[in-house]
Amino acid sequence: MVEAEIMPPGHEPRVHIAGARAPGWFGAALALLTVAAAFTVGFMALFGRTLVAALVASLAWSWLFSPEFTAWVFGAQRVVFWKILVLFLAVDLIARLFLRRNLWPRK
Repeated sequence: MVEAEIMPPGHEPRVHIAGARAPGWFGAALALLTVAAAFTVGFMALFGRTLVAALVASLAWSWLFSPEFTAWVFGAQRVVFWKILVLFLAVDLIARLFLRRNLWPRK
C-alpha cells in the first residue's frame, strides 16, 4: 500500500532507494571501457582481416618494391599505413560486391 504525504511548500522531495549507490568515477570508467571493448570487437569482426593484411603489406612493402615505385603509387618515398588500409578496404568492398551472387544474376 502506498501512503501519500503532503510536503510543505518550498520543500524539495528526495528519493532514496535502499541499497542502491551511484557507481562514481570508477564505475563510469568501467562503463566507458566496456563500450570501447564492444566497439573494438565489432570493428575487428568487420575489418580484422583487412587490418591484418594491410599491416603485413605495409611491413613487407619496402622489401618488395623500390622507393621510386612507392613514390609513384603513394606519392611519398615511404608507404603510409592508412593509405594501404584505405586501398585494401576499397579492394575488399569491390571483391564483396562482385562475389555476392544475387547482385548481378547471370542469365
